[in-house]
Amino acid sequence: MLHSAHCRACKVRVRELLAAIYGDCQVNRGFEWPSQPQGYAHTLIGAPLQQIADALGNLRGHRDYIKSPTMPPCDYFIADPGFILEFDESQHFSWPRLITLAQYPQDLQVGYSISRWQTLCRQIAAVDNTPLDRDERRAWYDTLRDLLPIIHGFRPTVRLYAGDFQWCALDPGNAADRATFAARCESRL
Repeated sequence: MLHSAHCRACKVRVRELLAAIYGDCQVNRGFEWPSQPQGYAHTLIGAPLQQIADALGNLRGHRDYIKSPTMPPCDYFIADPGFILEFDESQHFSWPRLITLAQYPQDLQVGYSISRWQTLCRQIAAVDNTPLDRDERRAWYDTLRDLLPIIHGFRPTVRLYAGDFQWCALDPGNAADRATFAARCESRL
């Protein structure tokens, strides 16, 4: 039987592994951080965020794609040592996401390989036009989850690609499996 990159059991297993390794793992944790780039005008990330927002708006002419007043919830939040983990399925690898990644500051620290994510965007080229600006929204909110934690004192956001591994095959009760998963996360922090 083929394993799906949209396996719900994988998402559950990632949460179980994070909890087994770090203790408290919050799912769908929200933060009251503004989602509009103007909210960061006087911060280190203000100019890059505005540049990214403009590039997304110019891509297909969808300029009103920021719908939420605050950054939408993240997949997982680990309070200690303080980082967000995003579990990216194929829909996250779109042309708008490629555009955002290309605009990231050269010295930005993230918990994944930007060049690999760009390659996946080119290979997968996901398209979700329901609603018409869905890809821009997703790309923008992923950008916020990458850039905002840094100015709030958290470690870089870690991203795992769902298609990299059969995550549901790992056993949180098995020390070797926990070590394998922890190495994938901690090598990115």
